[in-house]
Amino acid sequence: MTANFQRVRSIFLNVLEKSADGWAAYLDEACGNDAGLREQVDALLHAHRQGGGLLDDFTLAGAPAVARPEGEAPGAVIGRYKLLQQIGEGGFGVVYMADQETPVRRRVALKIIKAGMDTRAVIARFEAERQALAMMDHPNIARVLDAGATAAGLPYFVMELVKGIPITDYCDEANLDMRQRLELFKDVCSAVQHAHQKGVIHRDLKPSNIMVTLHDDKAVVKVIDFGIAKATEQRLTEKTLFTGYGQMIGTPTYMSPEQAVMSGLDVDTRSDVYSLGVLLYELLTGGPPFDANTLRTAGFDEMRRIIREQEPPKPSTKLNTLAADVKLTVATRRHVSPAGLRKQLHGDLDWIVMKALEKDRTRRYESASAFAHDVERHLQSEPVSAGAPGATYRLRKFAKRNKGPMAAAATIALLLLVGTAVSTMQAVRATRAEKNTADTLAQVAAERDAKELARRDATDAERSAKDRLVQVVAERDAKELARKEAEAISKFLTEIFQSPDPARDGRTITAAEMLDRAAKNLDTDLAGQPERRAQLQATLAHTYLTLGLNRQSIPLLEKARDYGLATFGPEHPDTLMVMNNLATSYCNAGRRDEALKVREEVLALRRKVNGPEHSFTLIAMNNLAFSYFDFGRRDEALKLREEVLALSRKVDGPEHRNTLAAMTNLALSYFDAGRRDEALELREELLPLARKALGPEHPDTLGGMTNLASSYDDAGRIPEAVKLQEQSLALKRRALPPSHPYFAAALNNMARLYGKTGRKDEALKLREEFLALASKVSGPEHPDTLGAMTNLANCYDEAGRLPEAVALQEQSLALERRVLPPDHPYLAIAMKNMAGLYEKTGRKDEAAKLRAEREALKVKK
Repeated sequence: MTANFQRVRSIFLNVLEKSADGWAAYLDEACGNDAGLREQVDALLHAHRQGGGLLDDFTLAGAPAVARPEGEAPGAVIGRYKLLQQIGEGGFGVVYMADQETPVRRRVALKIIKAGMDTRAVIARFEAERQALAMMDHPNIARVLDAGATAAGLPYFVMELVKGIPITDYCDEANLDMRQRLELFKDVCSAVQHAHQKGVIHRDLKPSNIMVTLHDDKAVVKVIDFGIAKATEQRLTEKTLFTGYGQMIGTPTYMSPEQAVMSGLDVDTRSDVYSLGVLLYELLTGGPPFDANTLRTAGFDEMRRIIREQEPPKPSTKLNTLAADVKLTVATRRHVSPAGLRKQLHGDLDWIVMKALEKDRTRRYESASAFAHDVERHLQSEPVSAGAPGATYRLRKFAKRNKGPMAAAATIALLLLVGTAVSTMQAVRATRAEKNTADTLAQVAAERDAKELARRDATDAERSAKDRLVQVVAERDAKELARKEAEAISKFLTEIFQSPDPARDGRTITAAEMLDRAAKNLDTDLAGQPERRAQLQATLAHTYLTLGLNRQSIPLLEKARDYGLATFGPEHPDTLMVMNNLATSYCNAGRRDEALKVREEVLALRRKVNGPEHSFTLIAMNNLAFSYFDFGRRDEALKLREEVLALSRKVDGPEHRNTLAAMTNLALSYFDAGRRDEALELREELLPLARKALGPEHPDTLGGMTNLASSYDDAGRIPEAVKLQEQSLALKRRALPPSHPYFAAALNNMARLYGKTGRKDEALKLREEFLALASKVSGPEHPDTLGAMTNLANCYDEAGRLPEAVALQEQSLALERRVLPPDHPYLAIAMKNMAGLYEKTGRKDEAAKLRAEREALKVKK
C-alpha cells in the first residue's frame, strides 16, 4: 500500500530534529506496522543522505547498518591515537574519544568516515569540514589537530575534544541573566565572524552546534560541526562539490529564507547572521521564532513558505503568547519577573533581533561583528543601529504579504479613478455648452486663482520638505556621530585587551593587568578627546568594581566625576551615575566618611532631578541608609529604610528586586535595634518571594537564607538555623565567587552557629577562611576584616590557643583605633575582648587601663 505522502514528509521532517539515539524508537512508533510507510521514509532518508543534504550528520534508522572495520573498535590504535569510546555518529562519519600518546599526552576527538561510505561526494564533504576547521584559529572554534588515513585507507581527522552542552541548555541550567546571555552570544558572533573572515559560511548554526564548556570555572563557547560549511572565496578542497540545485541545506528552525528558497540563489555570510538572530531569539525568550513542531507538521512546501514569507513576532510579543507557567519559568531562569523580562526585551533587543531576522538580507546586519557591536551598544546603554521600521517599510511588507488583495484593491481604485475622470469630463462639456461667454470668463478667472493657490501650496510644501530634510540630515549626522564615538571607544578597548606584553605568555596576563594598562593609556591616547576619555574612565572603573578591585576604581571615578561636574553639571544623569559608583568604591574600600558625604549629595540631587518616588531616588536612599548603618548612625538608617520599603512597594510592587532588597535592609536594622520579632517576620516573608521572583540560587535569595538563619538562631530555633545555614553555604560555594559579600556572610554566620552548638573545630576553620577572604577582597583595614580578626581571636581563645588570640586581637585593636571613630561598636567589642585576654594572661594592669579608656570614650555598646 502506498503511504500518504504528507505523512511521509511529516515523519521525515520530525526525524530531522531528533538525535541519532532516538531515531529507531521514533520510527518504530511513528510507522507502527505500516511496512509501506516505513519503506518510503527509509528510502527518502537514504536518498537525502546520498545527496549530501539535510541529514548528513545523522545515522539513518532503518537503513542497512554499515559494518565497522576490525581496527576501529574502542581500544584500537589508529596512528598515535588510542580509541576510548564512541561519542557521536553521523550519516557518513563516526566520532571517537581518543588518547594521544605522542608527542604530547592529551584527550582528543577523532572523526573517521564509515566503511562503505567513502564515495566521492562523502569524501569531498568530509575533507571540506576538515579544511574548514583547519583554517580556523579562534578560541571559540574547535581546532583541528591532525589528519590521516587508517590502515583500511579511510580518511580521518583529529580535533579538539569539546566537553560541553548546547548553549541554550547551559544558559538555562546556570540560570544566566540577560546580560550574561548576551555576553556569551557576543563570543558566538566573534567565532562566526572569524570563520567568515576565513571565507567559510557555517550554514547550520543552532544550539547543538554551539557548545559551552568550562575552563577554570569560566564558561567558554565552542562552535563545532562545519560539516555543511561553504567556502566564499576559495575551495575548501579540490574535491569539493557544488551544492545540488534544489537541495535544502541546514536545519529548518534556524534556516535563513534564502536557504529555504532552493533556487540556486547564492547564500552568503548574512545567512549565518539570520541563524544567529534565531539563536539570540531563543536565548532571550526560551524558544525560536517558529516552533519546530509547527514547521514539521506544516508539510515541506508550507514549511519553506513560512521561513521565506511569514514575519516572526517580536521577542516581547512572543513572550506574551506563552502560557503563564511557561512565561514564569522563562523569566525565573533569567533572574527577573515576567513583567521585567518583557520590559527588558521591549525596545533595543526587539529591534536588534528583528533586524537580524529580516527576510530581505540587504536589511540585516552586514556581518556577525556588526551584530555583536549592536548587542554591545545595548549593554552599554548606547544608541543601537537597529531601530523600529518606518510606516513606508511596513506598508511595503504588508503589500508583499498580501499580493492578491492589494492587486484587487489597486484595480478597483484605478477603475474608480477612470470612472470619475470620464464623468467629470462629460459634466464639464455639458456645462460649457450651457454657459454663456460671461460665465466662461468667470470660470477662467477662477481657474487662474486656483492655479495661483496651488502654486503657493506647492511652494509651502517644498519649503516644509526642505525643513524636514534638514531635520533628517541633522538626525542622521547625530546618529553617525554617536556611532563613531562608540566605535572609537570599542577600538581603544580592543587594542588594550588584544595587546599583551610580548615578553610574557598571554595566558598569564590577568584582567586586572589589562585594566591597569588601559587606565594608564587613557591620559595619553585620548588626551584630545576629554568626553570619550571620561566615558572610558567610568567604564573601566565599573569593570574594576565588578572584579572587586575597589581601590583601583577610585582614581578613575574621581576624574570622571570632576569632568562631569565641570562639563555637564551635578544634575546630569551621567554625573550622578559616576558619583553613585564613586561612593560605592569609597565604601567598599573602607573610606566611609567620603562615601557618606557623596551619598548625601547624590540623594539630595536625585530628589531634585527625579522626584521623591523615582527608582533612582530609592536606590540613593538605600545606599545612604547603608552608610548611616555602617557609620553607627543606626536610628537614621532604620528610619530611612522604613521609608524606602514603603515607597518600593508602592512604586515597584511587592516582588520587584528593589522591594526585596529594601526588605532585606530593613530587617537588618530591625534586628540590630533589638526588634527581633519584626526582623524574623520580615525575613520569613522575604525568602519565598525571592525564590519565586529571582530563583533559588540567585545571590539575593541566598542572602535571604543566611539572614533568616540568623533570626532563627536569635529566636532559639537552633536546629532550623543550622539546617538553613548549611544549605545556604553549600549553595553559595557552588553559585557565588568567593569575593561575593553574601558568601562571606554565610561563612561568618555558619562559624558562629557551629561555635554555639559545640562544633568548635569546624567554627575555627571557617573563621580562618573568612579572615583570609576578607583580607584579600576588602583589604586589611576594612571593617569586615577587623570584625573577622576579633571573631577569630575569640575562637583561638576558646580553643586554648591564647598566644595566637592575644597577638591577633592586639593587631585588630591597633587597626581599629586608626580607622574607626571612637564610638564605633566594633571598637567597643575589640577593647572589651582585648581587656579579657589581658586578664587571662595575667596582664591585669593593662586590662584595667583598657577598660577605663573604654568607659571614658563612652563607646556605644
